[in-house]
Amino acid sequence: MSEIKNKLLKNLKHKRKWAKRNNFDCFRLYDKEIPQYPYLIDLYRDKVLVYDRRIDKIDSDKTENYDQMICALCEIFEIKSDDIILKKRIIQTKEQRYEKLDSTRNRFLVNEGSAKSLVNLHDYLDTGLFLDHRPMRLKMSSLAVEKKLLNLFSYTSMVSVHAALVGAKTVNVDMSNTYLAWSKENFLANEIQLSDHEFIRADVFSYLKEYQGERFDLIFLDPPTFSNSKKMENTLDIQRDQVELVKGCMNILSENGLLIFSNNKRGFKIDPELEENFQIKDISPQSIPEDFKDSKIHVCFEIRKKITP
Repeated sequence: MSEIKNKLLKNLKHKRKWAKRNNFDCFRLYDKEIPQYPYLIDLYRDKVLVYDRRIDKIDSDKTENYDQMICALCEIFEIKSDDIILKKRIIQTKEQRYEKLDSTRNRFLVNEGSAKSLVNLHDYLDTGLFLDHRPMRLKMSSLAVEKKLLNLFSYTSMVSVHAALVGAKTVNVDMSNTYLAWSKENFLANEIQLSDHEFIRADVFSYLKEYQGERFDLIFLDPPTFSNSKKMENTLDIQRDQVELVKGCMNILSENGLLIFSNNKRGFKIDPELEENFQIKDISPQSIPEDFKDSKIHVCFEIRKKITP
C-alpha cells in the first residue's frame, strides 16, 4: 500500500465518524500532511475535490506522486479519475481576479450542523462554502440569538444563515450580484423568510461611510486579502486598509457589540492604532477547524469597544 493511500485511509476513518457526529457533509480529508504530496483534498458528500498546490518549476518532480494520489482516491472511493474534481493552483497578482473556471452549473445542498448550504464544485475556483470558517459559522448559534447582524463581504452569506436560524436579523453586503443571489437561495434552502433580511450590493468602504441606521449588535468582517475589483472605488489591501475598515465597523456597532474580524493574509499583523483604541482578542487558534492542519490558513479577532470608567 502506498504511503498516501495509507494516510488517506487513516484520515477517512477518523474524520468520517467525526463529521457524521456533527452532521457535516463537507470536510478536509487531507491537508498537505506529507511533503511529497502537496495537495488539499476536500469531501463534499460523495464528491472528491482536489486542490493541486504544486508549483510548476519547483514541484515538477512530483508528477508520479500526483498519479499515486489520484489512484489511491479512485481505489478508496471506488470512482474513476474523471469523477475527481481538480482545481489547479492559481497565483493571484495585483492585476488578476478570480473568475469562473468554466460554464458548468451544478449546485447541490450539503449539511453543516443545523444549516444547509448550496455548493458548486465546478463553476468557480471556490465552492460557495469556505470550510475553514466552519467554527465561526457554528459559533453564531450562541452569539447571534435574536441579534442584529451585519455581514460584510458576505460571499454566500452562510454566516448569516446560521445566525438567522437562531432568530437574528441580518444585513448582507457584497459587491457581487451572483453571490447575493446565491445568498438568497441559501436562505430559502433553510426555509428562512427573506423579508427579515437585507441583501445589499455595495462597496463595503462606501457602505460603512454612508450608513445611518440602527447600530448592529454583531458584525462579521471577512475581507479578501487583496482586491482590485472594478466595482470598488479603490483597491483593497487588508494589511494597509484594516484601520479604515475596523474603525468604520466600530462606528456603527452598539456599545456592547462584537466585531469578528477575519482574513486569510499570512503574516497579518493588527495595526497598533487599533490595539490602542479597541479591546482586541486574537481567537485564531480556536477558529481553525479540527479537520485542518494549516494553523495559519486565516487569522481571526474579536474586537470590542473599550469600557470607559
